[in-house]
Amino acid sequence: MSKNRFQRGALSSTSPKARRGSARAHHQLIGLFTIAAALLLVANVAVISIPGSKSLQATVAENVTGWAWSASGGWLSMNDTNLGSGGGQYGMRVDYNRNISGFSWSSNEGWVCWGSSCTACPAGGLVPPDGGALSASFDDTTWEAQGWGKFCNLGDEGWISLSCENMSECGTSDYSVTFSTSTNMMGGWAWHGRTPSGWGWINFDLVRMDYALANPPEGPDVVKCRNGIDDDLDGLIDCNDPDCTFFEPACPSVETNCALIGQVNCCKNTVDDDFDGPRDCMDPDCAAAPECQPEDCANGIDDNADGFIDCADSLCLSQPGCEICDNTIDDDGDALIDCDDPDCVNFSTCTPAWLQSKYGNVYARLGVDGNPPPPGMANATYCITSQGTIVQATSETGCVEAVSSENISLPAGGNGYVSSLGRIDVAGILNGRYGAVETISNTNEIDIPLAGKVYVYEPNSCPTPLTLPAKTFLNAAGQTGRGNGLLVIKGCSLHITGDVEYESSGVGAGQYLRNLASFGVLSLCRYQSGTCQVGTGNITIDSGVTDVVGTYYAEQTISTGSTGSRSTDVPLNVYGALVARQIDLQRQASTPTTPAERITFDGRSVVNPPPGYQDVAKSLPSVSDKY
Repeated sequence: MSKNRFQRGALSSTSPKARRGSARAHHQLIGLFTIAAALLLVANVAVISIPGSKSLQATVAENVTGWAWSASGGWLSMNDTNLGSGGGQYGMRVDYNRNISGFSWSSNEGWVCWGSSCTACPAGGLVPPDGGALSASFDDTTWEAQGWGKFCNLGDEGWISLSCENMSECGTSDYSVTFSTSTNMMGGWAWHGRTPSGWGWINFDLVRMDYALANPPEGPDVVKCRNGIDDDLDGLIDCNDPDCTFFEPACPSVETNCALIGQVNCCKNTVDDDFDGPRDCMDPDCAAAPECQPEDCANGIDDNADGFIDCADSLCLSQPGCEICDNTIDDDGDALIDCDDPDCVNFSTCTPAWLQSKYGNVYARLGVDGNPPPPGMANATYCITSQGTIVQATSETGCVEAVSSENISLPAGGNGYVSSLGRIDVAGILNGRYGAVETISNTNEIDIPLAGKVYVYEPNSCPTPLTLPAKTFLNAAGQTGRGNGLLVIKGCSLHITGDVEYESSGVGAGQYLRNLASFGVLSLCRYQSGTCQVGTGNITIDSGVTDVVGTYYAEQTISTGSTGSRSTDVPLNVYGALVARQIDLQRQASTPTTPAERITFDGRSVVNPPPGYQDVAKSLPSVSDKY
């Protein structure tokens, strides 16, 4: 065997790149070449007989079709299924291990064998020019071919090189036959170097290979179904390939056998463990799994075995009765949030709103009703007295007097401001009997200290209440200094919009009780034909106010204010007294130790009462000063 048979100049100096254009031109003359090839077959070619040629009929294993082309040798058919192929029954094959074998047919040269199939063509020997094994294959990674084919009729001069690597000649001419898994098309060039009449460059651009047809299915095979490789090149790997689906022990046959593929929590791991489409509880295989049972949100049992019981289970979040009571969200969709939802009535921070009167009494003519105080707490320090019924109200001393024979009435204009609770000398107050009278147009005109004055607000009409913003009343000083004062709203109402406080210190050595700050409010009706006009004689406390000091008298209603929600309300602390025909306790924010409204009787109402409140103060209990 002479090596010069594979020198690149032996046939032509034209490169593979240049030959591609030639192949396209000749492709247009396929009909002419077919006729010429038939004449050559009859006149010139002695076709050899291949042992067992009757078994060469192409099957699905012969998965290479189409034509290779040589400008010198013509068309080379890869499969007898090609239209006009001739040659009998044959085909080229690429198997699962990327090995190339089988036969092709040339009307000019006859049979071409590939790789190990060339043992059927012993003429000229079975050792290829590189002295290596009789084989041909594609590289697993690059899909570039190596090895040999052979024109069987040409003997030792028939060898076809599939790659320049065969003879280590890539520096002279870099070529190989290639394959694209994305298009299933071969490409590139092979070389036949017979001198002087070889085929030269052989182009494979029109050769197609259906790789999947040449390979056994991916499974059922334990190794192939678990190796992470698309063994049959159908685009599906391992258990995703129908060849492997449900094949145990490689692939789970049911969702609950997910341990076979290294999974846990088969019915709640968000994985389709048996590759049948549905996953977790949507797969019928999980129908009996505890985690796929519906959670009964009110039976005290962890029905789905997820560690959460009833409303603590996320499956119950939107169910009636499953409000989370401290997240400011309407979890169960009933338009009630947190403690406003009856579901939260027993939640630790959702104590029903309750009233506490510390160091004082509660008087009510028509009756007392409301939420009971939490265990260990009471509504009043001393007595709760009413001419009506008393429901769910308690006293620390046990003094609860319902349906009392005592006449409980409020000082009002209709009775000359005299009642069993005391007397308010309204005429004397307004005439200066108890202190200097000063007319004001707004509460910014009130002196601090109060200076013992009576501040009168008497508008011609009352479209809106008088506003009392946040204030801190200071103690007076000196022997003649007066810290008390009274605000009289005549024929209108009062709206308290900010915290009203006393300075933090009381009176000490060198000071007098008359110096002690003491504030009072008197909200009187505007009467017409003996009837209190709507919108007058009221006191309203803004929902954002937390602290109010003083003795407050409203001829009609005192309202403590609310945002309308437990979650946004704040408790109200009143240091003094509230006296009114009706008191609306509206706050909703309570805890087991903090009432919604706490009214703490302040002894300064007795020791230094606001001007004109002396008689009312006499009916109040005598206790030590809170401040």
